[in-house]
Amino acid sequence: MVFLKLTKDKTKLFLAMVVASFVVGVLSILINRFLILNFYSNGQIIYHQLINFLMSIIRYISIAYLTISFYKKKISPQGEYYVIFKIAVLLAVFSFLYRLFLNYIGRQTPDIFFSNWVNAGFVVINLAWYYLLACIVYSFKEVKIIKHEK
Repeated sequence: MVFLKLTKDKTKLFLAMVVASFVVGVLSILINRFLILNFYSNGQIIYHQLINFLMSIIRYISIAYLTISFYKKKISPQGEYYVIFKIAVLLAVFSFLYRLFLNYIGRQTPDIFFSNWVNAGFVVINLAWYYLLACIVYSFKEVKIIKHEK
């Protein structure tokens, strides 16, 4: 399992991804206050869903951009926009799969979400998703290096 083997670069990418997710999460909470979602949620469901969809896309792109920026230690990762797009798409897919997993668990045992141990388990599962994503993104880098060497 060389793909999942922990290396210094994968750890750096994983930590950059976690920090970027935390920063974007805090910013999205602050921005959500100005979108007045609670005011429109009763009557304007389409507005509520559209804003959440657009916020999710912006959040994934922001996480991908900050991840590459933190990993490269530059504010502007030039020439990395295709990688940023791939990371954003992977974040969307992983987020969808994670929500499906949570919905499945919630349907099987609805009272499970009130346990602190289970919530800690979800944090561990979420970190495992991010590590798997970091391994996939790191493999993009290896493929690009191999193509340039030939």
